[in-house]
Amino acid sequence: MLAPLRLSARTDVGRRREHNEDAFHCDGALGLFIVADGMGGHAAGEVASAMAVACVAREVGRYHELLAAVARGDAAARPDDVKAVLAEAVRAANVTVRAAAEADPSRRGMGTTLTALVVAGRRCFVAHVGDSRAYLLRGADVRLLTEDHSVANELRRRGRVSPDLVERMPQKNAITRAVGVFASVEVDTFDILAAPGDRFVLCSDGLHRYLDDDGALRPLIEGLDEDAAAQRLVDFANERGGADNVTALVVTLPDEATRPLVLAELSRSYTSLSGLPFFRHLEPREILVLQAAARARDVEPGAAVVREGDPGEAMFLILRGGCVVKKGGTEIARLGPGEHFGEMALVERAPRSATVFAEGDTRLLEIARTDFFRVMRESSDTAVRLLWSIVTVLAARLRETSSQLGEAREQRAADDLTAQLFDTYPPNLWPR
Repeated sequence: MLAPLRLSARTDVGRRREHNEDAFHCDGALGLFIVADGMGGHAAGEVASAMAVACVAREVGRYHELLAAVARGDAAARPDDVKAVLAEAVRAANVTVRAAAEADPSRRGMGTTLTALVVAGRRCFVAHVGDSRAYLLRGADVRLLTEDHSVANELRRRGRVSPDLVERMPQKNAITRAVGVFASVEVDTFDILAAPGDRFVLCSDGLHRYLDDDGALRPLIEGLDEDAAAQRLVDFANERGGADNVTALVVTLPDEATRPLVLAELSRSYTSLSGLPFFRHLEPREILVLQAAARARDVEPGAAVVREGDPGEAMFLILRGGCVVKKGGTEIARLGPGEHFGEMALVERAPRSATVFAEGDTRLLEIARTDFFRVMRESSDTAVRLLWSIVTVLAARLRETSSQLGEAREQRAADDLTAQLFDTYPPNLWPR
């Protein structure tokens, strides 16, 4: 049995506000953690955040058996079902908060951000609306898992306004999505693979507004237990001005003897994926999502991974061992860890151009085309970046092919000219 999660949370009104409109929820047994930052006059924000947190906790709690099955690794328990549960829970909270706002004129327009984390064994799920945040601290890396739904971030993402101008905008922190404000809400949901010792930080913008960059989070809490880390983050925000309510929730996965091996494999696959041409424009959090969509596959020595002529259904990344590529029985390449093959299967179900055999005990990361398109459907921004990368790669290959054809035509023309000269002037007529 795994050791329990280590967790702690702190919230504070800050230095300039009269009411604390933040709310949080911690349920280590269920693996559910939530941070919400309310908004609305006459203390309506604290009503909205508390109401939304309670609703999401209640709705997700109804599916404790599903979360337990996912944590056990049951094949019948699908990660997509957990994401659907989270999205529906947030949508239920949206209905609840909006109905309460419409019933009380003094609370009209109230709403809240909401960021929820579910830890289920070796998978972690996130649901997100607004500009609260979830961070992952793994080894020496700090990854921002969520994307702010704010005016400032939208302008930065589109790249149409200089960063300096964005910082001077009076409404830069206005959020573009919230729970309870409109009749419906768009919820970002995704999952990533977890590793022993992973630490997550959920926080309201009262904290992250003072972080100069994502990496600034680590030195603040490195070496601290969860209680001390959560308190340190709140104190830090207040020391920097405390312009808003501040909430920090810290949860750490239990450590295990397998941690070095798990971290090494996750790091290797992350680095390899981020280096592939098809994925070069993805952000770190998107690489983590793609990594979770892939499937590790162990192949025995000599076994065929794909066969020439078979329809392509997936691409493969070599994590350990190696592969031999043969075409028509002739060896044409050998591939080792970090190398990949079959990427065109993500674009079309064309016949394989070669057969690939495992050489020695080989571990592969398989990305099926169906899962690849599912990742794109879940995020329009990710889809745009992936499609742009694919178009760039295919355009480069087309230019290379055109160049090779041009060279071939020139060589053919030169060969034809040589043959013509030989026909016109036989060797016995050459001057001596």
